[in-house]
Amino acid sequence: MKQFYFLLFTLIIFTVSAQNELSNGSFETWTGTASLDTPVNWYGSKSSIAKSAVLQSTDAYEGASSVVLTASGTGHKRFTNEAITATSESYTLTYFAKGDGDIRNAFHDGGYSAYADYTTLSSTEGWVKITYEFTPTAGDLEVVFSVRNTSGVGIFIDNVVLVKTATLSLESFKDELKLSLYPNPATNGFVNITSATSEAISVRVFDVLGKQVLNNTIANNRLNVSSLNAGMYILHITQNGNSVTKKLVIK
Repeated sequence: MKQFYFLLFTLIIFTVSAQNELSNGSFETWTGTASLDTPVNWYGSKSSIAKSAVLQSTDAYEGASSVVLTASGTGHKRFTNEAITATSESYTLTYFAKGDGDIRNAFHDGGYSAYADYTTLSSTEGWVKITYEFTPTAGDLEVVFSVRNTSGVGIFIDNVVLVKTATLSLESFKDELKLSLYPNPATNGFVNITSATSEAISVRVFDVLGKQVLNNTIANNRLNVSSLNAGMYILHITQNGNSVTKKLVIK
């Protein structure tokens, strides 16, 4: 029972630190059959892109998978989340994208909003962080990802986070720590944890049952996870009194 409550507490920390209004924003969970798989809680009613043009990829910014959208023509295609209930306040959408083609955002709250300007992506670039701010009316909300002119590789999207702008102070604290965790997924028994300072980093690792499986202090930015089985883990990372919670996938 203690493990259950601690896992619940740990997941609450993870959720609060992200304040994500969208479920499955990292596109880890999919449903459907064969070429018609779609991410769970995505492909909302305002999606116009064919399901066959929505693909799962293991080339992810973080975690095990991302979503790839293909729309080769000059006419745009929409990909949206399943509707959530929004309030009439300011929201900030952030995500990472790469590939070849144009991508922009809008929203549907009973009607379509104006579209933001396109961001043109090139396969010669890596992941690009895109930010979009908007204020909907209260009620059902679908966030629109509009894509066009994609080449054979398509446009990759990962780590979609939608937050109420008023809560961004929590995200600012997370950004101030400037912490990176890689590779993620981990495949060689080690994970690198880096930050902007050289002070020691304390790491506690919990499995999906809430059991603490590692508790180390690292000074060389390298965490040995070779003793852990494949699966998902939650890392509670502390440096100089600041703490963040991160998800780690081990393959």
